Amino acid sequence: MNELRYEAEIARGEGIPAAVIRERVYGNVRVIADWPADLGTPEIRLEVKVRGDVDRRDAPAYVELFFHDLFLLLNLSAPASFGGTVSITGGELRVRELTFSTRIFEYAEAPQRLPLADVVAWYDGLQLGTQQLASTDEGTALFQLLHLARADENEETSILRLGCAVDALGGRRALPRLFELRRVIANGEAPIVHPMHDDALDTRVGDMTSEWIEVGDAAATFVIRALQERVMAR
Repeated sequence: MNELRYEAEIARGEGIPAAVIRERVYGNVRVIADWPADLGTPEIRLEVKVRGDVDRRDAPAYVELFFHDLFLLLNLSAPASFGGTVSITGGELRVRELTFSTRIFEYAEAPQRLPLADVVAWYDGLQLGTQQLASTDEGTALFQLLHLARADENEETSILRLGCAVDALGGRRALPRLFELRRVIANGEAPIVHPMHDDALDTRVGDMTSEWIEVGDAAATFVIRALQERVMAR
């Protein structure tokens, strides 16, 4: 059995975690996080240990997976409570940053707060483990949320990824305009926007994307609510 230690510093976003997760188990590997008592500081520093039958070259991947799980679990429990930039150091690992944005959870309309223990029990029941390819509807939606959290905001990408998540969760009939926009974007029929995307220079940009934003917000609301409903129904 090996034990490898890493240090993580979280440059916290606007939200403050309402609770923490101290351990995740992935087969024969445990990831254990030693959290400080004060979670409201701009930077949160913690020690993370990887313990079990794991090659030291693979251990950093378990640390990163822990923070991806943490993002989903905390935000499904208390939406928009956990985000920011996580810097990980230790062992042979060079500094690697993981940035998680909570904007999808912020855009969702009136999401609920759920007991973290219920969210964890539901999530563990999906048996995602270390899977890197989604094999279930819930896994598809969760992975799409992670992609959106890790990337810069982009309306076209949001429509495409949220469309995939909504479809996986059975919402195609509920949001027809979302799927019409997704078709237009996927087929290359949407207007091509300058990378500056500045409506102060060209008001047509704002006119075009305002609907996209509205549709994206509705899609985010559907996805978060659908996932939370599945937590409550378990």
